[in-house]
Amino acid sequence: MQQVLNEVSQVAQRLAGVIWQVLQFIWNWSFGQVVKMFQMPFNNLPLWKQVLFVIVIAALAYFLYKVAKDLLKAVQSVLGAIVGLISALIAMLPQIVYAGLIAFGGAWIITNLNPAWIPIALR
Repeated sequence: MQQVLNEVSQVAQRLAGVIWQVLQFIWNWSFGQVVKMFQMPFNNLPLWKQVLFVIVIAALAYFLYKVAKDLLKAVQSVLGAIVGLISALIAMLPQIVYAGLIAFGGAWIITNLNPAWIPIALR
């Protein structure tokens, strides 16, 4: 059973690595294309190419806006999850303190208390 879990874990790690590499490739290629577009000489182009250039830049601005908006939404979700986790951990603190106090008190009683009223046979 342990071997199966290890193999599943290795497959999942490899899959995550491949997905990460594909995402990196796509990100780098896309960013390179955007940079290449902005490096084109606008003033030396004929008028129709300048118009096309402006249309392409407007489309890029729109999609970059959408990406930024989605990224902001994702960051908000992650931060909300972190705040939820911290809130849950803080809400658990009283129970954790109670458990610690009960364990501490029980251990102290077991090691230190030796009341005389308990019969010797039970001590």
